[in-house]
Amino acid sequence: MPATNTATFPLDNRQISLGRDPSSAIIVQGVGVSRLHAFLRLDAGKPVLIDNESSFGTRVNGRPILSHNLETGDSISIGVNEFRVDISDSTITLARRTDALPAPALAQIGPPSGAVRIGRDPGNEICIAHPLVSRFHAEVRTQPNGGMLLSDTGSTNGVFVNGRPVRHANLTEGDIIQIGPQRLAYAVGRLAPADDCSRIKLDAMNVCACAGARVILHDISLSINPGEFAAILGPSGAGKTTLARVLTGRIAASGGAIFYNGLPLKTFFSGFSSQIGFVSQENVLHRELSVLETFREQALLRLPRDSIAAERGDRIDQVLSMLDIAHLRTRRIHDLSGGEAKRVHLGTELLSSPAIIFLDEPLAGLDTGLIRRFMDLFHDISRRGHTLLLTTHALEQIERCDRILFVNNGRLLFDGRPDATAHAFGVGSLAQVYEQVRNLPDAGGHGGRASARAPRSAHAPRHTGAVAPHPGRLFRPRSASFIRQLGVLLVRYYRMLHRDRKNLLLIFAQAPLIAGLLALVFKPAGGYLPLSFYFCISIAAIWCGGMNSVRELAREWTSFDREYRAGVSITAWLIAKLLVFGALAVVQAAVFWALYAALFRQFHLSADALTLLCAGSVAGSVMGLLISAFSGNVNRAISLLPIIFIPQIFFSGILIPFDRMPRAGEWLSRLTVARPVFSLFKRTCVLNETLWDKTEWQWLFAVCAGSIILMFAAVRRHCSARA
Repeated sequence: MPATNTATFPLDNRQISLGRDPSSAIIVQGVGVSRLHAFLRLDAGKPVLIDNESSFGTRVNGRPILSHNLETGDSISIGVNEFRVDISDSTITLARRTDALPAPALAQIGPPSGAVRIGRDPGNEICIAHPLVSRFHAEVRTQPNGGMLLSDTGSTNGVFVNGRPVRHANLTEGDIIQIGPQRLAYAVGRLAPADDCSRIKLDAMNVCACAGARVILHDISLSINPGEFAAILGPSGAGKTTLARVLTGRIAASGGAIFYNGLPLKTFFSGFSSQIGFVSQENVLHRELSVLETFREQALLRLPRDSIAAERGDRIDQVLSMLDIAHLRTRRIHDLSGGEAKRVHLGTELLSSPAIIFLDEPLAGLDTGLIRRFMDLFHDISRRGHTLLLTTHALEQIERCDRILFVNNGRLLFDGRPDATAHAFGVGSLAQVYEQVRNLPDAGGHGGRASARAPRSAHAPRHTGAVAPHPGRLFRPRSASFIRQLGVLLVRYYRMLHRDRKNLLLIFAQAPLIAGLLALVFKPAGGYLPLSFYFCISIAAIWCGGMNSVRELAREWTSFDREYRAGVSITAWLIAKLLVFGALAVVQAAVFWALYAALFRQFHLSADALTLLCAGSVAGSVMGLLISAFSGNVNRAISLLPIIFIPQIFFSGILIPFDRMPRAGEWLSRLTVARPVFSLFKRTCVLNETLWDKTEWQWLFAVCAGSIILMFAAVRRHCSARA
């Protein structure tokens, strides 16, 4: 091997650097090399290689490391460069393998000058046929100075350079470009293929997760190959779901590191986020929609915005066929069995063909026959190249998995094949393993008895702290246009409302019930209705509007979290809710108006009265949605409703005039919608004044506008916390 490819250093306790920087003791060029990539600590007798948080990671013997005690014969990989280690009593030698460098023919795609277009259309110089890639996704154009400018040409799922989303970027030596599942490297002025991210190898090194002072995961290391079907087993509360969420980037590790195809997930999370599917245990499907309607709207929201109906239809047909549910396409979700609904839920995630899929307890509540069918299905999906992580308590058909990761008290006790699990724990069956681990101390001392395929690094950093939402900034795809999203959501919520006949019947039963009760209370005297009547119809309109909408945001948090990650706009979601329930409030107000006129001849069918009933009902709907936005679930939203709506009575002005209230109470009354609505009824229907009193309408508009702003802020905060 030429001398220029060999470097020898004395073990004199110094620390030297490796990387592209000219000041490095070992200058390393090429794809995947950072400026200061790693450090070599020349400790006498035990030199240590330490990764310097490089963009593309450092590997020893093919495995990513944070730090590693080197031994003779070790192979160090830094980007496309590979070095063999030879250690004597007083020196260390790193010999570069020249056959590890890419052949020149691999370093050229497309013309060496001009523009290189990248996308799923066959007319591109680089064609990537994948559901996440736009028709014309990006282009790389040669600059007059010889450099290359990468531009995102309006793609849906973004372009990433070294893990960061970019619109335009001047490429530098060693940059990695990620487009959908494909990675391209920039080297010596040209593009070169790196690897295909549609197949992901997952490595975890000394991963910890903490919530405050409580440690949930302890120092877990493992390696999962592309297309493997791995089941995470363990007793309740063992840390199974937390481990899967950490490995898939749903929450951040408090210590250690996770690598996807050798790249640190912390740095490249934005680039990989679209490649990670998540099927929650909770059903996030909308029960009133049909299977085909569900797939069509999810395809519109998830697939590139330039996809045409025929392309989306073909992808839907492929997924329906893969899951064997094509015969269910016209059935509504609420008519499906539990197993069928779970298949539909899985299918919506498969539309974008994610490389790694986390399945959270999908077998819960299924009978033995269905479990067998699902395990066969999961096995078949993994054989198509998808890496599957399954958390489950079910042991039936567990042999269909390639790997079992047995977790207890936040520790990985076993990592290996299903048929070796019981033997590793010294018992006769897998079911007995659960009994065995109950007798283990919290320290997890049994870990030494079970085999683990991934090595541990004694020098890996360990941290404690709160569990973070995700390891890096979440990249949200530029999904369908705002107008298209709004149209899809409006149609969805109209269908849901229209098809939920029982709920719709209860909503419209409110008006005749309230009107009938008022007819039993009020007996007009002298041809006039008393002021208290107008107070009652004001509160009834506000209350009914609020009751109709108070559940609507809180019941959809889980499904909206998923769609928000796919690029659905918070604004489009809230406007769709406001429009649908605002329209419902107007219809309900019109029913009230007609019934009051029929039961009370003194209540005239005037446009003014209809306008005020509509205003009260719509304002109530806005207040209901506001309460829902600040509620974590439906039960809490309903519990909060009286707390918000009862003050509408106290501060409406019916109990005591405003000028006799304490100053704080008078100001608080201005934050209610009952005050302006009731005041306008009093002015219009009792005092025969004009409807369009500027001051009261201004207060009503201000309160509603403020509620919408607070609603938007609450939803954004929720999404930021859960993203």
